[in-house]
Amino acid sequence: MSLSRIANHQICCGCTACEQICPQQCISMQTDEEGFLYPCIDETKCVDCGLCGKVCPALMPYPEHQPEKTFAAINDKESIRLDSSSGGLFSLFAEECIVHGCTIFGARFSPTWSVVHEGTNRIEDIPLYRGCKYVQSEMRHCYKEAEAILKKGKPVMFVGTPCQIAGLNHFLGKAYDRLLTVDFICHGVPSPAVWKWYINDVARKFVRSSILNSILYLYNPLRVIKSIEFRSKKSGWKQYCFVVKTKGMHGQTLTEVHYKNAYMRAFLTNLCLRPSCYNCKSKEGRSRSDLTIADFWNVHKVIDGFDDDKGTSLVLVNTEKGEEVFNSLKCRKQEVKFSEAIQYNPSWGKSYEENEKRKEFMESYTTHFFDFVQ
Repeated sequence: MSLSRIANHQICCGCTACEQICPQQCISMQTDEEGFLYPCIDETKCVDCGLCGKVCPALMPYPEHQPEKTFAAINDKESIRLDSSSGGLFSLFAEECIVHGCTIFGARFSPTWSVVHEGTNRIEDIPLYRGCKYVQSEMRHCYKEAEAILKKGKPVMFVGTPCQIAGLNHFLGKAYDRLLTVDFICHGVPSPAVWKWYINDVARKFVRSSILNSILYLYNPLRVIKSIEFRSKKSGWKQYCFVVKTKGMHGQTLTEVHYKNAYMRAFLTNLCLRPSCYNCKSKEGRSRSDLTIADFWNVHKVIDGFDDDKGTSLVLVNTEKGEEVFNSLKCRKQEVKFSEAIQYNPSWGKSYEENEKRKEFMESYTTHFFDFVQ
């Protein structure tokens, strides 16, 4: 398999299906100058079996698929909904699955505040996976781990971006009755390198502002951080805030509404997305997920009584299996027309255009980050 095909920066989504399927283990994921992972092939070990190309969701995209049903939904537990990005439906799905012996895979922060995919079967871990994380997660070997569990006859819930779910389905190569796949409507994934630079800058500013912090965390500023929220509802669901809190009795907090926060501005203006995100091959229901969840923006224009500014989820039921699981949940829900709901969430079917300053930003963000996001 030609490296230029599966590692083409304009189409490769970094799902790692090619690396994990390779029987010769001759593919490794290497970070490029922008901080994104791409497959690198050791041609001396390659036997040209072609499996890497067959599992690539960009080279072998699934056909478009519209959902079977569309809902507005809200978690009845207000505390969980307020701690979630939208209506708190992920937590309901995760709880329902774990109670029935399921292992869930999703994105969480690592101890150094990078974003990684990981599995758990503990209900107490669900808060770690809750909430948006606007960074491309590192998949590592989650596809292999999920497959091993499924082959033992045990259930798995796998949550990820549409391209990650498409990559999983291609990797598995067959349907599993005990697999539930959940994706979300995706704006695009920002560079882990840009995120790392930004959060280190925030941490250093916290350290410099405190004599105690400067002593304790001089050599590792990230240790000062206690928590990060990309979508805090301190100011409501629509005016969500980016929030960072520090440790200690006199902990500090950075709170900025999303359109004023530098990192969120870089993300939302498409300055730091993965190149393939500008022409995503997994939109329009092409991931083959069982369920798709998202914010139901402008829900008040579609139905009454679902917008209290605390968050409402849009749930797209894509398969009979997804419908069965969704129907088992105890939550407030109302079916709506797909066409009416999706008009306020165009990312389901369309990629965002590349910012004309992206190349310049990616080449100079370590010295001129804030010049681009003013």
